Amino acid sequence: MANGTRRPPAEHANPGAALSQGGTRAHSVLIVDDEYGVRDLMSRWLVSSGYSVTMASSAEEALDHLQKQPSAVALCDIRMPGHDGVWLAEKIRSQFPETAVIMATGVQDVRPAVETLRQGVIDYLTKPFGKERLREAVTRGLEFHQSAWDARLWRESLEQEMAVRRLRLNNAVTAISVEGDEAVDAMLSMLTLTDRDAYAHAYRVAALAVSIGRTLGITGEELRTLEHGGLLHDVGKLAIPEAILRKPAPLTQEEQTLVRCHPTLASELISRIAYLKDAVPIVRDAHERMDGLGYPRGIHAAEVSLGARIVCVADAYDTMIRPRVFRDAIVPREALLEVERCSGSQFDPAVVAAFRRVLDAL
Repeated sequence: MANGTRRPPAEHANPGAALSQGGTRAHSVLIVDDEYGVRDLMSRWLVSSGYSVTMASSAEEALDHLQKQPSAVALCDIRMPGHDGVWLAEKIRSQFPETAVIMATGVQDVRPAVETLRQGVIDYLTKPFGKERLREAVTRGLEFHQSAWDARLWRESLEQEMAVRRLRLNNAVTAISVEGDEAVDAMLSMLTLTDRDAYAHAYRVAALAVSIGRTLGITGEELRTLEHGGLLHDVGKLAIPEAILRKPAPLTQEEQTLVRCHPTLASELISRIAYLKDAVPIVRDAHERMDGLGYPRGIHAAEVSLGARIVCVADAYDTMIRPRVFRDAIVPREALLEVERCSGSQFDPAVVAAFRRVLDAL
């Protein structure tokens, strides 16, 4: 009985408890406590409210239960023989991120419990606690579980869409023979057929990058490579779902991670085209920063090509002076001041100085 699963009587059964979300019962609670009386009392309180309850007397047993059947909520005592509740909470958060963790503690353990809140624990209960306080904590846990599960489904749907778009992009590029600049334009035009703003942005960035390059003394084939890098720096974004690119609100961490894949996707894509292979480093590194806080590799811009540092400035400026779905455009003067403000941290100071000379000459 102590380690079994209690089910609510028929008159208290919650229909949602029988529904499975990736193997997790929507109203399931795992109670982990080495004292049988405590486990049994909490179980009876929760079962009477329509929850499906499983009990475990140790951290190891709890993990075994979760491996077989994840729970929506795990209510863990801090002090247990062997591994304690803090150790268990860390394991659950890493292995079962959709399971909400609630800590149960004695008065003397409040400080460790509060510390666990910083590790993603949803709530903590100080013994002795009543039935209503338990229900309140479990309700919060279920809300977290539902939110985490919805976020997982959203992330998986975005990843699936991204995989499909990436395959289409790859097939489209593979089908084209690119052996000159006219073919580069034809390829870019085809790829951005449904996003003409992307096509126009690519040409504006390329033109500005070439002007900066000339100011810095770049000539010949290097200048042509710079132009190619400017034209193709955002090609990888064509594999990013529209729901992310057009989102009228700040991106979540998961969404930002997907967006930051686009330079890698683009560089891998064009690396298969012999005519464009010299532009690969520019496309890959155009979003790196001088301070190493850029992406996708997070390296200092001094370690990347001058062409990438040039395209970085040109891209940032053109993006600022155009309206986005989540903000208005910035006037060119303010955009220039912002570029100069970020000189040395985000942008190469030498490139920013050349950029300023280009704008002054317009």
